[in-house]
Amino acid sequence: MKNFLTLLIVIMSCGTFAGTDEEFRERLKFLYGESDIYESFFYELKNALVAKDIGKVANFNEYPIRVNFDGDTKYYKNKNEFIKNYKNIITSEMLERVEKQTFGDLFANSYGMHIGLGDIWFTGYCIGGDPEDPCKKVKINVTSYNVIHVKK
Repeated sequence: MKNFLTLLIVIMSCGTFAGTDEEFRERLKFLYGESDIYESFFYELKNALVAKDIGKVANFNEYPIRVNFDGDTKYYKNKNEFIKNYKNIITSEMLERVEKQTFGDLFANSYGMHIGLGDIWFTGYCIGGDPEDPCKKVKINVTSYNVIHVKK
């Protein structure tokens, strides 16, 4: 519980929750220079999670993917390892928060964005080779999962 509260304090002090979709688009433009690709990624990821399309969810990850459990961190090297452990990573509690998540209520800071209480973090990386516009192409991936249990 102490680690969760510390994480929550750090999260709240380092970024903002925008509120509306348009406010969040403006926040992303300020942070990353654009918003459309992040919005598309969010909806694709959310839809795959809700549909329980395990293979599609696994394709969104940057491997090795970091998964933080209570008191333990594991790295899954590839898609097959992630799929094998999917039910331990994507809990019903996490999925409930994902289903309720709206685009405008995502959290964003300079490290990326997260769904829920920090359950799923994702970010974009510049992959363009154009010296005039190094971020002409951006690749977005899930960078970590935090398996968080909240007492109700």
